[in-house]
Amino acid sequence: MGERDRPSLIDPYRAPAQGQGPPGVPSRCVPISHRRERLWRVLRSLPVLLIATAAFALGQLWLVGLAVAWGLTAIALRRVYARSLGARLKALTGTLARDGEPMVVARGLEAVVADGRDYPALHSIAVLMLGIARARAGDVDGALALLQAVDAGGWLAGRQAWQAWLMPWMSQLYAARGDLDLAEQWLAMARERLPGRDEVLVSPATVLALRRGRYDEAIAGIESLELETATAPLREHYALLRAFACERAGRPLPDEEARRVVAACVAGVHTRPFPLEKWWAELATFVGRHAGA
Repeated sequence: MGERDRPSLIDPYRAPAQGQGPPGVPSRCVPISHRRERLWRVLRSLPVLLIATAAFALGQLWLVGLAVAWGLTAIALRRVYARSLGARLKALTGTLARDGEPMVVARGLEAVVADGRDYPALHSIAVLMLGIARARAGDVDGALALLQAVDAGGWLAGRQAWQAWLMPWMSQLYAARGDLDLAEQWLAMARERLPGRDEVLVSPATVLALRRGRYDEAIAGIESLELETATAPLREHYALLRAFACERAGRPLPDEEARRVVAACVAGVHTRPFPLEKWWAELATFVGRHAGA
């Protein structure tokens, strides 16, 4: 049985961690530190250094060739393995982006996380996507803990493409949980560090505006989106938030339209982008009232 097949690998992330990182995050999901990565790099080079040292000490120059061959083979094998992990991660990320079933994607990502800890940046991306998959499956606390581990690891700090996933999700996860000051901080940080990426900030800004009671701001943000080319789940998600915001602002949609919006989003066939009503009582009440109408 390999590590990825052990039952503990797919247990909920609420179990106590057995290593460093936020509470509830297994050690395999905590990116290694930069210091440990440098140590591992030195240890991987030791066989080559020892063989080369022996070659000169014993006057056996053929051992130099062995050292070179050993080093080149080790580099080639690591690159092949990294490409294999990268291909698996790319396929799973694409499935998640195309609104695939999040728990199915999470199982595949758990295997990449278990196999990829030797590759800190790739491992951090896998943990990030695993957190997003868990958020889309309804586990906001587990998702937030995983994203906190990625942020603390620092391996994606200089990679804007992945920060454009991390920071907006951190903001809206905090907002969903009701930690509005932290959500504001992450949204402000995202606006500062992601210039020209306004499209990825609409969702956290909308969720935060709704949680703060700024309903007209949330409606304006949703209506500014060009959703004609968006996926059906995303259109339905924003339609639900708009219907809720309109009701809270005192301008409710007609009952029949509200029922259609709720039915399409909550009882539809598509995977939800972000099931907010699982953590937000007011939205859950709105959904329940119109779903049962």
